[in-house]
Amino acid sequence: MGRDDWLEVSNSQKLIDFSRKLVYYNFDDETELMDDVTFLNKIDNIQNDYDPEMDVLLPFEECELIFTSFTFMDNNLLYITDDDYDTFLMQMNRRMISNIVQGLVKKGVLHTAFDNEKNDFIFWVKTEEEMKADEDPEAN
Repeated sequence: MGRDDWLEVSNSQKLIDFSRKLVYYNFDDETELMDDVTFLNKIDNIQNDYDPEMDVLLPFEECELIFTSFTFMDNNLLYITDDDYDTFLMQMNRRMISNIVQGLVKKGVLHTAFDNEKNDFIFWVKTEEEMKADEDPEAN
C-alpha cells in the first residue's frame, strides 16, 4: 500500500456526516440525472437538521463504528485509503438497505424467515388480505 492512495482525515465527524448524506441522497431517484458537481453541491447545502429519516436509516454512531474499522494512524495523523473509503460507502449503503427492510418488517409490511439452504434471511411482501388481517385480528 503506497501513500498515494492514503486520504488524510482531518475531521472524522465531518467526513462521516458528509458520507451519510452522500449515501442517503444517492438513494433518491431525483439525483439519478444529476452530474457529480450538482450532486455534491446539493449535499454540501443540506442543513444539519435536514431529514430525521436519515438518522434512523444511517445512525451516526453505526456509521462511525464502520468508518473507524477502516482508519489507521501514522505519525499521529488519521488516514483511510481510497479503496477502504469506497468500501465504507458500500457498507453504509448495505446498512441503510438493511435498516429499511428492518423497518418494513417492524411495520408488518414484510414477512421474514430464515432459509437454511441459502443460509440467509429471506423477505416477501404480505398480501392485502394479510395486511387487513393484521389491522383487524378479530376478522379471522
